[in-house]
Amino acid sequence: MLRPQRKQWDMAFAASGPEALSILESGRFDMIVTDMRMPGMDGAQLLEQVQKRFPGVIRVVLSGYVERDAALRAAPVAHQFLAKPCDPALLLAVLERSCSSASGLADDTTRWVVGAIGKLPSLPSTCSALTAALQDPDVSLADVGGIIERDVGMTAKVLQLVNSAFFGLVHEVTTVRGAVGVLGLDTLQRLVLTVEIFRTFRPGRSIPGFSLDGFERHSHFAARIAALLPAPKPVSSAAVVAALLHDTGKLILASHLPGQFELALRKASEESRPLHTVERELTGTGHAEIGAYLLDLWGLPKTIVDAVARHHRPPLSGRPARELDVLAITHIADALAFEVQRDESGSGDAAWSCNLLDGEYVASLGVADQVPDWRALATKVNDGRERQ
Repeated sequence: MLRPQRKQWDMAFAASGPEALSILESGRFDMIVTDMRMPGMDGAQLLEQVQKRFPGVIRVVLSGYVERDAALRAAPVAHQFLAKPCDPALLLAVLERSCSSASGLADDTTRWVVGAIGKLPSLPSTCSALTAALQDPDVSLADVGGIIERDVGMTAKVLQLVNSAFFGLVHEVTTVRGAVGVLGLDTLQRLVLTVEIFRTFRPGRSIPGFSLDGFERHSHFAARIAALLPAPKPVSSAAVVAALLHDTGKLILASHLPGQFELALRKASEESRPLHTVERELTGTGHAEIGAYLLDLWGLPKTIVDAVARHHRPPLSGRPARELDVLAITHIADALAFEVQRDESGSGDAAWSCNLLDGEYVASLGVADQVPDWRALATKVNDGRERQ
C-alpha cells in the first residue's frame, strides 16, 4: 500500500513484534504501524515495548473490526487506530498528518515527552463517579456524558477513540455525549475496568504556581463561557470541547517536565509576563503547541486541535468575520476565564496583572464592542457558581 511513497519515505517492514523491536534499535524512526493479531507478541504488547523503549515514535494500530476487544487493550499506548480493510489514501493521510504535527514542536525533548504519553491525568473523583455510574443498570448516556465532561483527560481520550478510523464514522464527533453514544456503555466499561485508561496520573511533586484542581476549575469555566458566546450549534459544540482541552499541554509539562515547567511559571510570575511567552523563550515551544501535538496524534478534529495550538496567539483576520469560529471562541473564553478568576484559578497562565485577550485580534474580528458584555456575562456566571 505504501510502495508509491518509497522515494519520499524511508520504510522498514517486519513480520513479527520482536523483529520490529530489533529494527527500531537499528536506527531512528518516526512512526510504527502494527497489526493486532500476530504470533507470539500481539500489537498491544509490541506498542507497550515501543512506548517504554522508543517513546518518541508515533504508534498506530491497524486492526480489523472483529479484533475490537483486543484493540482496546492498545488504547493506553496507541496514538491512532485504523480499521482494516484500510484505503491507501486514508493510511497515507493519517501518517502524513501525524508526522507533520511533530513539526510544530521545536524542542526534541518535549516531542519525546509527548510521544511517551498514552493518556492524560484524570481526577480520582471523576474516576470513582464514572465507575459507580457504569455499575448502575439504569444509567443513561446523558448521565455518563455529564460525568466525562467534568474531566479534561477523560474527555480527550473518549474523543480520540470515537474519532479514530477504527469506528468507521462518516462524520467527526465533537461532543462528549455524542461520543458516548457511539462508543456505548459496554466499551466505556472495558476502558475503565480493563484498560484502566482513566487511571489517576498526577504530577510526582507539588509545583509552585500550579494546582491541578485550579487547572480543572479554569478549564471548566472557560468551557462554560464558550458555550454562552454567539455561534451556530456545530461551532459552539466544538468550541466548548476546545475550551475544555485548551491547556492539556500543562498536564504533560507538570507530569513529565516539572522542573522546566516550574522554571517557566516562576519567571512568568516574577516578570509579570504570560506563561506562553516565557515558555517559547526557554524551549522554542509552549504548552499550547504541546497539547495540540498530542491531541493531533490522537486524531481529534482539526478545528479543535488548531484552536488549542493557537489559543494564545491567534492570527489576525484580514477582514471582519461574519461569526465567531472555534479558535476565536476558545481564545476569548480562555482570556475572560483568567480575568474573572485570576486570583483563584491556580492555572498558572500568567501573573495577575497580565491581560491574555489579544485586543488587535478581537478588533480584526469586528467584535471588540461586544467584549464588555461578554466579560459581564462571565462575571455573572462565576458569581453564580460561588453562591451555590
